[in-house]
Amino acid sequence: MNKFSVIIFLMLLQGVAIAQKSESILLKNATIIDGDASVKPYKGFLLIKDGYIQSVTTTAPKVANAKVIDCTGKFITPGLMDAHIHLATADLTDPKKARLSTDSITGNMLRHGITTLRDMAGNAPYLANYKKDVQSGKVLGPDVFYAAQFAGPGYFAMMANGRKGEEDLGHTAWYCAIKTKSDVKPAIANAKKAGVTGIKIYANLSKELIREITNEAHKQGLLAWAHGAIFPSKPMDVAQSGVNSMSHANDLVFQQIKGDTIEIGAAWAQLYKGLKLDSNMRDKMLLEMKKHGTFLDPTVFHAENNKMFNAALITRRAHQLGVKIVAGTDWIYPEKDEAVPLLDEMNLLVSKCGMNNLEAIQAATLNAAEVTGLKDRGVIRKGKRADLLLLDADPSITLNALFKPLVVFKAGKRVFTATEAR
Repeated sequence: MNKFSVIIFLMLLQGVAIAQKSESILLKNATIIDGDASVKPYKGFLLIKDGYIQSVTTTAPKVANAKVIDCTGKFITPGLMDAHIHLATADLTDPKKARLSTDSITGNMLRHGITTLRDMAGNAPYLANYKKDVQSGKVLGPDVFYAAQFAGPGYFAMMANGRKGEEDLGHTAWYCAIKTKSDVKPAIANAKKAGVTGIKIYANLSKELIREITNEAHKQGLLAWAHGAIFPSKPMDVAQSGVNSMSHANDLVFQQIKGDTIEIGAAWAQLYKGLKLDSNMRDKMLLEMKKHGTFLDPTVFHAENNKMFNAALITRRAHQLGVKIVAGTDWIYPEKDEAVPLLDEMNLLVSKCGMNNLEAIQAATLNAAEVTGLKDRGVIRKGKRADLLLLDADPSITLNALFKPLVVFKAGKRVFTATEAR
């Protein structure tokens, strides 16, 4: 697209911003990338009204009083999602300062096409307040769905000295120490009251407690998200519990350590001495995950930066075996208008894990929505929320195009339009 065309296009979209509350918006002649990699990109017409996709057709729909935007030569995808982030684990002793930082981080995410986040444990009141402000329109940012972290008391005792403003670590609804099965039911009820979507099963728990937490979370309408290894419990214990997702593909290598349980210090020492991946053990683990419909949240970018190269190998095999992969970073996001790590994660899913671009897009859209229990987004279909990216280049050729959107729509509203400089 030449510079003149971009300027005219953005002027048209300014009109959308004024009229979008009362009028329908018809995006015509775009190439639509569904979010489900099995659906081939196609030319179509996308009608938005009242925050939702009213129709997606290959011929022009008959609709009165719609604002029509010609998207010839452009591409539409679902909004992106980072399925592993932590927004509320830093120093929160100065709430105003912390919030300014969070708003800068999430604003940058939104500009780069990220419209939803799965926060994998942090201060729930802080996250609830942020979520409320986003929903009310007070703040422009991605929607956030967050977890409570459950672990054994030994873990929280170990961590207590390093968390400013969290002296009660292990004794809140969102950071909860679990000692016995009798603790589980009330702890999950309290977490649900704190607004969480899932329980993050983290560390220092027996396989019996992992199963108890998973089952009770599901009974109370919450999801169960776990680390790949819950020391002293082994990865197979986690997979057999029926959790909804397992994070950090590299953790699965700890299944190879002999014994019914694993000690965290000794396990990591073995890893860094060059613990070699056993392909038979790996496949048994992954097939168990597939059997239970457990998603793999591999955090390959995080692993590569920490020289944990088994993560990519395990993720590649998981994809071959049909385990669903979600794109999450567990990485620090910049506050300024800078590149975001979700691009790095997705590029690694393609370059090292055997995915094509459409499959990587599915990991950051449909799969990420499903692992979070969200049925209203992640694909471009009638009745789904209009969380959409309008792109000037084809992301099936270059994933970079996803992170330079011309327009970001969130619930049908234009929340970001690129400037000429961008």
